[in-house]
Amino acid sequence: KLFLKETIKPQHSNNIMFTIVPVLGFSLALMFWGMMSSKYISYYLLFSLLLFFCMTSLNVYVILLSGWASNSMYAFLGALRASAQTISYEISMIVILLFPAFLQWTFSWDNMFKGYGVMILMVPVGVAWMIS
Repeated sequence: KLFLKETIKPQHSNNIMFTIVPVLGFSLALMFWGMMSSKYISYYLLFSLLLFFCMTSLNVYVILLSGWASNSMYAFLGALRASAQTISYEISMIVILLFPAFLQWTFSWDNMFKGYGVMILMVPVGVAWMIS
């Protein structure tokens, strides 16, 4: 239903980029499901936490390109502001998520979730994330 409706594009926009960038953002969001562990998975991600950090940093480019593709100065300035906010939130998220990784000496989601002792410590770390 989303792709069958009438598309509205700005008159002076970069039509190819204006169409491709939301699809890239949506596919990036769907790639996060590939890191979820289940009993039917056919591969094992050894450094899934580092892959998560790399994939979340790609979201900055999606935001920046979506503002640039509209060829509007106001949209581009808004995209610059939004990407700066995203980077600042990512820095605090990375520092907070590295805390249990260094306590358990692993960068794998599966091994991190098996250590329940670190999950008790995540409550104050979650409060610190909400404050920052």
